[in-house]
Amino acid sequence: MAAAPTIPIKPGDLARIAPISSCAYFLDADGTLFDIMPRPEDVVADHGLRTLLAGLAGATRGALALVSGRAIKDIDRIFAPLIFPVSGLHGAEIRFPDRSRGSPNDGAMNCVRQPLADFMAARPGLILEDKGAALAVHFRQTPELAHEVLEFLGALAQQSGLAVQEGKMVAELKQAHHDKGKGIAALLANPPFLGRKPVFIGDDLTDESGFLFVNAQGGVSARVGPPGIASDAHYRLPDPASVRAELHRLLASD
Repeated sequence: MAAAPTIPIKPGDLARIAPISSCAYFLDADGTLFDIMPRPEDVVADHGLRTLLAGLAGATRGALALVSGRAIKDIDRIFAPLIFPVSGLHGAEIRFPDRSRGSPNDGAMNCVRQPLADFMAARPGLILEDKGAALAVHFRQTPELAHEVLEFLGALAQQSGLAVQEGKMVAELKQAHHDKGKGIAALLANPPFLGRKPVFIGDDLTDESGFLFVNAQGGVSARVGPPGIASDAHYRLPDPASVRAELHRLLASD
C-alpha cells in the first residue's frame, strides 16, 4: 500500500480535478454510492441516485460505468430501468457500451460449491451469495467467524487454483486472473471511454487494483471511508452521502 495519506476531497474539488469534458467515471456501488446493507438483496437505488447517474451518463456522452463485485444481472436489478456499461464479478464479466459481453467461466466454481455448502450448513448466520463465477460468504451477522471463514476459503483456493478476495465483512472465492483494475482497463479501451482520463471511486480492498490501474494511467482515484486507512487511492471522500453530493456538484459544473 502507498505510504502517503489520501487527500480529502472538499466540496467542488471533483469538478476541478476530474472535469466532465475530459474524464471517464468508474464507480463502485456498495459502500460507495450507497451504504452497506445487512443483506445484498436489500440494496435498491433510489430515484435520486438513478436520476443523478443518468444525468452524468448523458453529460459524459456515455463515459460512465459501474465497477462491482456483484454480477451484472444484480447491478441491473438495483438500478432498473437504467442500463450502464458494467464490470461485474471483480472484472470477470464485462458489459461494453455497445452491450456486447465478456463472460466468465462459471464452471470454475463447481469443484468448491459442495464443500463450501457443507461448511456453511454447520455455521448458522453465514450467508452464501452464489454469483456464478464467484462465491461470496457474508459474515456481517457473525463477525466472530471471520477468521474461520478466511482460513477455510484460503484452503479451498489453494486446492482449486482460485483466489480469495477479502472485503467488508465478506470474503469471496474468485478466479485469480480477474480484478477490478482489469475490468476498468477493458472498458477504458473502448469508446466513449477511450481517450478520457479515468476516474475511479471505491471503498474497499476489492477496489485497490482499480486504484492502482487508474493511477498508472494518470487518472484520479478516490477511496470512500474514514481517514487513516492504508490505500493506494490518492483522494478520499468520507461516506456515500458525500460521494453523491460531490457527483451532484460535478454534474452542475458542466
